[in-house]
Amino acid sequence: MQESFKKCTSSVAWFKLAQLVTRKEREKALGLYKLLSYSLENKAYALQVEADLLLALEENEDAMTKYQQAAFLYKKEKNLVLATSIYEHLRSLNPDNSNFLCTLVELYARLDWTEKIEERFDMLLDFYRKNKMTKDEISRTVKLVVNLFALEKKDISRKRFSDFIKLKSPEFVSQVA
Repeated sequence: MQESFKKCTSSVAWFKLAQLVTRKEREKALGLYKLLSYSLENKAYALQVEADLLLALEENEDAMTKYQQAAFLYKKEKNLVLATSIYEHLRSLNPDNSNFLCTLVELYARLDWTEKIEERFDMLLDFYRKNKMTKDEISRTVKLVVNLFALEKKDISRKRFSDFIKLKSPEFVSQVA
């Protein structure tokens, strides 16, 4: 009986939080969230929810910081899919941030998701061609992916990535050799 009462009370509190956010009552919403966050066992998830809350309150910079903290913890926990989804969200919020793209290339390499690696790397090359990134930044990302594939003994993925680099950006071939 007491367990169902706790769930009901918690549901009402989350509903109240949604109402406060809708009315843009920042202080009350954040205060209630702090109390509710103690019921969340996963710290990364709690940070992600806090970031969502801050974004809804139009506090974009603070939200992005919380999203990055959540992604860091997910990555540390080896929950790469959730870390990747957060970085994709961050990229949608700030599409000109090359660091988010570099991190996505790394995460997709860890997930061995070839199509996404190539898609995001193409975006990095566009940044490079528009002088939004340096050759050194691209080179570091290429080396990171190649070393990651070597470390994890993903020879087929390493070969495919090397072939992709040779085709798309010959100026970085020396990084994959």
